[in-house]
Amino acid sequence: MTRTDIEITAAGRRVTGVGTGSVDSGAPLIVALPGGSYNARYFDLPRHSLLEVGAATGFQIVALNRPGYAGSERLPGDSVTFAGNAEMLDHAIGALWERVPGRCPGVVVIAHSIGAAIAVHLAAREPRWPLLGVALSGLSDFCREPIVDLFHAMPPGQAVVFSPEQRRGFMYGPDDTVDADVLEVSAPSMEPVPVEELLELTGEWATMAPELLAGVRVPVFSVLACFDHLWEIDQAGLDRFNGYFTGTPRLETELLRESGHNIDHHHVGRALHLGQLSFAWACAFDR
Repeated sequence: MTRTDIEITAAGRRVTGVGTGSVDSGAPLIVALPGGSYNARYFDLPRHSLLEVGAATGFQIVALNRPGYAGSERLPGDSVTFAGNAEMLDHAIGALWERVPGRCPGVVVIAHSIGAAIAVHLAAREPRWPLLGVALSGLSDFCREPIVDLFHAMPPGQAVVFSPEQRRGFMYGPDDTVDADVLEVSAPSMEPVPVEELLELTGEWATMAPELLAGVRVPVFSVLACFDHLWEIDQAGLDRFNGYFTGTPRLETELLRESGHNIDHHHVGRALHLGQLSFAWACAFDR
């Protein structure tokens, strides 16, 4: 598989990423957005690569570094918000769309955790380029109280560096759901996370989610993990969150029982990727 470094100027700021080669298969362009504390390599790790699975099945995939990660420029001051990310990425994906082959029917966004919340903002603002669907993972509305307390205890105005113990504790499931070297393999994708992202996730997001999710007018594929230690996972919560999607023409949901928050990096990660790409292919014809 050929990997291509991506650099785009969006609204006057640099956005970077990694992508697979251009293909003219008639498949949608896939744009992948990682969550907090991860760069675009989250989607392209050994044994856990969405890019490799996508290239093997006829998709062009671009994983973007969100603002402030890797080579992508940080947003200024008060713009370090999910909405600010969405605005910048709207321009970046628009620039990518201008480069795709003529048979490409549109864009499907695959996004994880904070990246998924940003994808919801992106979909709700009805971008200028043809958004066909959004595939979300690791996203709900209410965080668990210990996570809220942890994030709100972080020093204000500083990027947060998670320890290996913290990552293992709330990003991953039991030992039999991941490879023993998962932290070492995923290390190239790890970065400090702007504290603003953590505070919005555990604060305003729960209040804003109902209206934002209701504003999504494209098909949605939403996957959560049984051992997700970030979110409150129970049937009532799942029903409440899924019930917010009142504007989508098609909603597919799944609860994976052998995974933690970073589903992509678990043994079931390949099943997630194939499910997301199957959804994306269907979106090309569900218009």
